[in-house]
Amino acid sequence: MYNIDDIKKVHLEISSRCNASCPMCPRNFHGYPHNDGYPEHDMTLDEAKKIFAPDFIGQLDEIFINGNFGDAVMNPETVDIVQYFRSHNENLTISISTNAGARDRKFWEYLAQLKTEIVFCIDGLEDTHTLYRQNTLYATVIKNAQTFIKAGGQAVWKMIDFDFNEHQRDEAKQLSELLGFNSFQLIKSQRKDTPVYDKNQNLTHTVGNPKYTEFSVLWKKRTTDEVLLEDIVKHRTEKSISCKVKQKKSIYISSTGDVFPCCFLGFSPKTYGHGNYHQAANKQFSNMIYQNNALEYSLVECMQWFDSIVQTWNIPTFEQGRLVICNDTCGTNQY
Repeated sequence: MYNIDDIKKVHLEISSRCNASCPMCPRNFHGYPHNDGYPEHDMTLDEAKKIFAPDFIGQLDEIFINGNFGDAVMNPETVDIVQYFRSHNENLTISISTNAGARDRKFWEYLAQLKTEIVFCIDGLEDTHTLYRQNTLYATVIKNAQTFIKAGGQAVWKMIDFDFNEHQRDEAKQLSELLGFNSFQLIKSQRKDTPVYDKNQNLTHTVGNPKYTEFSVLWKKRTTDEVLLEDIVKHRTEKSISCKVKQKKSIYISSTGDVFPCCFLGFSPKTYGHGNYHQAANKQFSNMIYQNNALEYSLVECMQWFDSIVQTWNIPTFEQGRLVICNDTCGTNQY
């Protein structure tokens, strides 16, 4: 795909733990606590130093901290890790996407002083935000954003476009400007229709119009059904693949130091995903992965298996080995 000297961007997960319970996040079951095969780990400063040599940090243009399974606010060494990156590249863009529902004033001030951009995920206003960002408090998120902005930080308000908050788009944008956010992003998402459960399996509300809402029915399907490749390719067509991360010269590194071409391929492919899309999608390539942990091998060694992914792009059909994840994520038109 490319060699280590080409890399200009790293998408990094520094924690796979999270304080929130967003109902369509892969780390839970519609908001109900459920670990479906991913490790819970905070990357330590020592681990970050082992993975990221000063010379490598110096060649980067950007480090984007945003986990597949967790949030940077959960890592007790987040500030120290960011400080380490900054100390070896003054011009590096360091961006963190977070629910911002935790940590104290000093944490947010330190990140501002380190010239870090924070993407605050705020999905509405006080009466709607927690319909999706469960277990976060809107008032806390806004307070943390204000602390960060007042300390000189560059802040982005990122809002997922849901039916329940569409009437607040303009007001949220206006509030972001009033509070001093640098920009406002309205994000289209496939996260539309879902029941939402609490930790006791009680249905609290729905997002959109889910077909089923009974916990026992969905739980049985998720925990006992096996999802096969034929189940997820029924209505898919093969597309021409134009790899986004190859163009951006980017790689993804998980909280445990596992290295992948992108975050879409980085959902703990050897262990995660029973009863859902990733069970079949991950199975297509999990046996291609070797020596990809950067705490055990050099980044050069960790990237060697990427070529196996590239070779699948010209395979005619999914059944023959064309990767569904690559097709879904980077497919541009009919193959």
